[in-house]
Amino acid sequence: MIDLTIDFADVKFPNPFLVGSGPTSGNPQKIISAYRSGWGGVVLKTIGDSIVRKSVRPMYGAMRKNKELLAFENLELITEDPLEVWDKYLKIIKEEEIKIPIIASIMGGSDHTEWIKLAKWVEDRGASMIELNFGCPHGEPERKTGAFIGQHADLVYEYTKEVVSSVGIPVIVKLTPNVTDISEIAKAAENAGAKAVTAINTVNGIIGVDIEKAQPLPDVNGYSTYGGISGPAVKPIGLASVSKIYKSTKLQISGVGGIFDWTDAVEYFMMGAKTVQSVTYTMIRGFEFISEWKKELEEFMKRKQYTLEDMIGIASNKIKTYEFLEKVTKRRTSVDEEINNVRGEIYG
Repeated sequence: MIDLTIDFADVKFPNPFLVGSGPTSGNPQKIISAYRSGWGGVVLKTIGDSIVRKSVRPMYGAMRKNKELLAFENLELITEDPLEVWDKYLKIIKEEEIKIPIIASIMGGSDHTEWIKLAKWVEDRGASMIELNFGCPHGEPERKTGAFIGQHADLVYEYTKEVVSSVGIPVIVKLTPNVTDISEIAKAAENAGAKAVTAINTVNGIIGVDIEKAQPLPDVNGYSTYGGISGPAVKPIGLASVSKIYKSTKLQISGVGGIFDWTDAVEYFMMGAKTVQSVTYTMIRGFEFISEWKKELEEFMKRKQYTLEDMIGIASNKIKTYEFLEKVTKRRTSVDEEINNVRGEIYG
């Protein structure tokens, strides 16, 4: 038997595949559906209080090549539902006796006390863990929260320490990739007492421009704004971020960003993640595909004689400095040869 159970930040998960915080974890019906489909855990859509507001419409855009999705943009903020609605949601979830960890994602305003209030609120309602959303790249930073906090190591330390000292369940910090050195931010979370980090939140960007109309996309009544980019295009950024955190801290890591296949998940494990989260792909495919992912992962582990713990960080350990690579380079090819090799990989 292949064992897919994993202990992550002192909480046991039946498997390492989690539904990440987003549209597919925003109400009880979706959370119950994810549980019944076989996911290992669910991160709730970010809960807030004073900063809850309505989202713009349309809020999504896609970039494709030959019909294949390369990147996805969202202008979505945290939940549009107030605390009294989430109170009802969490009661429904509790009544269903869901037997997987429920991670409550929260975001307060610029006042520390709101984060503490929300953390205690979700703990009182049965959350297994708390994920602090320091990563939202749009809509919230101008209000001194979200990625505004996540881009400043001192603020990450302050807000994390306040929450950690106020609750008795593990605290995870969700990090933004829109920083100079993500490992510095992760260290601040570690020093403040966080058990783990989620890496990464979406990358700030614009999905494209309608050149006939000179209109940035998505088109919101003739205007647009910078949004959060997810999908396959951001996976390289996610992998690098996870590796940097793994090599510079002792934090446990939940990897997210461009996970569209079980092999993507394995890449994240090998870079240092203990669990992985999927959001965009669940929006496209629903939840049922997880049974196939688990089956394929089990077969891979059996063939390679791996446990989950064996995989964590084994590729990240081979990430070295450029100076090191100079020393181990045996044959120096010309630039033209390198370009031709890449062309062959791309076009076969």
